[in-house]
Amino acid sequence: MSAFIRQLSFDGGPHLPFRLGEDAIELFAFVDPRSMGRHPLPEEERQGRLMAHCVGSVAALIGFVCVAEYCGADSEGRFADAAWLAPRARRHAELIQWAMELSPVFPIPFGTLYSSFESLTTFMQAHEATIASFLDAAADNEEWELRATARLDAPILDQLACRAWPEWEGLPKGARYLRLCQNKSALAAFASAEAAAAASRLVAQLEPLTTSIQERSAAGSEFAARYALLVPRSSVIVLRERMTQAAAGLHSDAVVFSLSGPLPPFSFRPCLDSPPSRPLLA
Repeated sequence: MSAFIRQLSFDGGPHLPFRLGEDAIELFAFVDPRSMGRHPLPEEERQGRLMAHCVGSVAALIGFVCVAEYCGADSEGRFADAAWLAPRARRHAELIQWAMELSPVFPIPFGTLYSSFESLTTFMQAHEATIASFLDAAADNEEWELRATARLDAPILDQLACRAWPEWEGLPKGARYLRLCQNKSALAAFASAEAAAAASRLVAQLEPLTTSIQERSAAGSEFAARYALLVPRSSVIVLRERMTQAAAGLHSDAVVFSLSGPLPPFSFRPCLDSPPSRPLLA
């Protein structure tokens, strides 16, 4: 028999698989209960430990975890252990992706915990209008990420050097090699700046097909530029085609563009006065 999300009333009754003082409530996302309805759970969640806690017009997709695993003296060590962290973070992401197939979602960072249904309900009551408004706005939209990467292979480096250093073409091969060895980081920075500028021009051409755009930080990553695009579902195919055409029209071999999605709409959700994305018992 298929398992289904159970709609919980706030009665704190003994039927809940929640051990006060031993368990914490793990919050995955807020969803629209009208869209979720009665849907089969993912196969690995058929043990009754995934539920929807409804408050007014929104529902919290929740699970239960052992408090001792997330809090206490050993918690910092666990969060630094990839073998412990990776499967839990992956499960969190997979559940949000599953919910996205059924409802607009207000995604919550991994590791957001509540010690009781009272504290979760209080938070949801305080932010119900904001969450519901976001779910309505996100109902027909998807988040996609546009990334620009600067190419740094040998032929491209030579082209970049010609643009960055006017004297480059007049240098003998030995001097060119020495210049590249000494200034490759500066040339890489030049390439990254050119790729970021090309990405900005591309985004400007794609903007009419989007609902909203957020520039994301590319610091510390391999990318020259990153943009989050909120795109109507009806426009996704056209946007992908337009991106291919526009990227070709930029006539730049020094930059590679990629588009990934749909993603949970973390970039566009409103800021709530909420627990941080670290384990917290509210």
